[in-house]
Amino acid sequence: MPGKINVHMCAACGDESRPEEPWCFKCRRSKPLVRRDKLRVTGDFTVVDWFSSRSSAGLIVEDADGKRYPMYMSDVFAMINGLQLVSRTLEETKKGSAYGWALITKEAV
Repeated sequence: MPGKINVHMCAACGDESRPEEPWCFKCRRSKPLVRRDKLRVTGDFTVVDWFSSRSSAGLIVEDADGKRYPMYMSDVFAMINGLQLVSRTLEETKKGSAYGWALITKEAV
């Protein structure tokens, strides 16, 4: 059992497209906070974008049907922990006042 999660959901149309927005613009009604089962999605996903804010960052992954899912970087880091970067070239770089390394050879897809 995946557990429960609290989300803002419109009682009229079931919309929860923007969970942080407690107002349904389709029905022009408030979206009360409801408790429902957590969803799980299994399949093949493609990284299509990334996001960054003052409090978090992450990747946007897309399934074969075109539905997008934001993933937090802590989950991405846990997934790639131990991944070996074999025969890659890194180059020293500077972004602003920070120094780091950039990957300049990528794996063939």
